[in-house]
Amino acid sequence: MAHYHRIKFLKEVEGLSQRQIARKLGISRNTVSKYLKQEEAPTLPVRQRSYGKKEYSEETQRILPIIDQWLLEDQKHWVKQKHTAARIYQRLVEEYQFKGSSSNIRKLVARRRQKQRDVFIPLEFRYGLQFQFDWGEADVILQGKTQRIFLFCLQLSSSRFRFVRAYTHQKQEAFLDGFVHAFEFLGGVPVEGLFDNLKTAVVKILKGRDRLEQEAFIALQAHYGFKATFANPRRGNEKGRIEGTVGYIRRNALVPYPDVQSMDELNHYLLDWCLKEAAHIHVPRTDETVAQVWVKEKLTLHSLPGTPFEACRLMSCHVNQLSLIHVETNQYSVPCAYVGQAVWVKKFVDRLIVVAQNQVITEYPRSYGRNQLFTRLDHYLEALLKKPRAVRDAHPFQNPDIPEVFRFFHRRMRETEGAAGDRKFVRLLLLHRELGMDLLTQAIQEAERKHIFTYEAVHEAIQKMTGNVAGPVGQAPESLENYKVKVTDINQYRQLVKEGNQ
Repeated sequence: MAHYHRIKFLKEVEGLSQRQIARKLGISRNTVSKYLKQEEAPTLPVRQRSYGKKEYSEETQRILPIIDQWLLEDQKHWVKQKHTAARIYQRLVEEYQFKGSSSNIRKLVARRRQKQRDVFIPLEFRYGLQFQFDWGEADVILQGKTQRIFLFCLQLSSSRFRFVRAYTHQKQEAFLDGFVHAFEFLGGVPVEGLFDNLKTAVVKILKGRDRLEQEAFIALQAHYGFKATFANPRRGNEKGRIEGTVGYIRRNALVPYPDVQSMDELNHYLLDWCLKEAAHIHVPRTDETVAQVWVKEKLTLHSLPGTPFEACRLMSCHVNQLSLIHVETNQYSVPCAYVGQAVWVKKFVDRLIVVAQNQVITEYPRSYGRNQLFTRLDHYLEALLKKPRAVRDAHPFQNPDIPEVFRFFHRRMRETEGAAGDRKFVRLLLLHRELGMDLLTQAIQEAERKHIFTYEAVHEAIQKMTGNVAGPVGQAPESLENYKVKVTDINQYRQLVKEGNQ
């Protein structure tokens, strides 16, 4: 550009010849001639038009369609398993006897990929229309140990408000439970949600956008009144809002690793973080924060149903002869009256509910350990009435929830009364169904303090504590002491027998 300006000036203003200009500037006459013939200054766009019209050799033109075809096929494949420029060059040499250089192929592949690159459209969502969902992973310090946790991440597409909840797994019950908490926290439900083709939601990918969805996921949509849409496989850009959110949460909310004692503590921290972020992050192209726009969007959300969705997986179990059911690798006891029957188990994130004949028969905290046995003494009391000698070694009787005074009291009853002591002790255990375990424990402790290890001593202590004072078991109440029963005259019987023998 500088040469062009000086040559024009020397020719048109100072009137120098081409030879004089070349001598003065120290350039060739051909260069001076070329610039004087140009009608337009050699700006960058002009130079690009002039020098960008590179003609490919016949050898290169021969393999161009082949390269384009391979690159188009790559768009349908996994991003981590596509052609590299080096692999393309290798195939061209081996399969098509290409004679050119590898450096030219690298440049050529870069240019062809640029031409095939997708064009994206900026989107603007109306309030209450859509949310996007994805799972993420992160590490935290849980009870002093590093633990890999899974982040349920949901973001409103319009206001960009985020909801995050942590789980120890990505099973379907966690997937469903996340939406129950998310919609409750948001105060309503958008019209539709955008999802990946995750197995907890999709059974099978059909043609186009159609999907065969999981029944539990369909039930969730029906309960809250939203419609699920699904991104194309390997097309993370279709839900770009949430794709960036997952990494942002991991880098900003969980660095350094939070040190927590429970998942509840971690989830309280994540909710607080979401609210603080929303209060100071601005929505792009506006002067409003995410929190301010969220207030507006909340008004457009569908109202929540009267009851929350039952976020569980349902499975059928058979009760074996030990009155146990198998759930994953663990075993849980149920009342022995259901031995040999089929029962339903509702698997929630934090608990198990066992149902038979439309009634809840027992409930347990959910355990994620392996090969564990959980039993309750109450489930086996009817069986122990028939087999009282088994009470000492029964697994549920060794449960830490059973106070130690029960085991001590049973040993003393067994020492003093033998097999009868076993039977009477089982009868004592049955009393907790009417009295509650706390009152029964107090009564046994009272008898133990008196060093009287009998059923009657505990029964008497219970009567005193409940205000129903009566004499010892086997003694008639005072109100019955004056009641007289008329003695039957046995001579009448003798007379009847005598008449019958005649």
